[in-house]
Amino acid sequence: MNLKDIIKNMNLTVGLIIILSFLVLTIISTADLHILTPYNPNQLNFSQANLPPSSNHIFGTDQEGRDVFTRSLAALRIDFSIPFLIVGISMIIGTIIGILSGFFGGLLDEALMRITDIFLAFPGILLALAISEILGSTHLSLRLYLSALALAIVNWPIYARLVRAQILQVKNMPYITLAKVAGLNNFQIIKKHIIPHLVSLLLVYTTLDVGTIILNYSILAFFGLGAPPPTPELGRMVYDGLSALPQNWWSSIFPAIIITLMALGYSLAGDGLRDILDPRLGERTNV
Repeated sequence: MNLKDIIKNMNLTVGLIIILSFLVLTIISTADLHILTPYNPNQLNFSQANLPPSSNHIFGTDQEGRDVFTRSLAALRIDFSIPFLIVGISMIIGTIIGILSGFFGGLLDEALMRITDIFLAFPGILLALAISEILGSTHLSLRLYLSALALAIVNWPIYARLVRAQILQVKNMPYITLAKVAGLNNFQIIKKHIIPHLVSLLLVYTTLDVGTIILNYSILAFFGLGAPPPTPELGRMVYDGLSALPQNWWSSIFPAIIITLMALGYSLAGDGLRDILDPRLGERTNV
């Protein structure tokens, strides 16, 4: 894949533009939020409550007089960053289990796949909500990370299934047999001949998965299972703004648009990567 391939693929180009735009905003707002806005994201000012979008407040203000644009930027520190942690944990756990299951087979494969099936039997977001509520109710200060852990717990089985399916296709190939004859042990075979075959698959699916996790984490935050107040989170901002509808529509709509754009960026980028790296990956990443 080179720059020409990226430019020629509209999905990947648009997706990367969206992702990089939010990345820049996240970096700047984390380093110094006042470069982008003069307001404090948590400062209450009831005399400025429910102001519509204007030149002074381009996203308007919420019911407590806080600038919605400023709070949206501050929320990117969590909403743009935490999905990477969740996807990273999910991918590592799922890849390890998928390799063990697919490569060694037998009773180990049977046991690991039954555990995977148990997790897949429940709707992921509902299971994550339940786990987050149980863990977060006694550790409010750690609720953000416990919610991230909950999403990782329910997300790894998909990676395990994808990796296992890929390994089953390649582990009996002639070059694997030759590697065994040459005296390579299982670890060396996995490192040199199995993992390289997983790179394209994992790159495509993790890109798509970040978009899904952005939506799922926003749902947890919507129900108050993210960072404790007054830390801004886009999902919680959507929830808080609902009580002011329809007069104050901007408090919910703008954070919802940002969530949608971030998820869309990763979805487009993932589709573009799939088309470039291997169109056949489409069938597997849609599992």
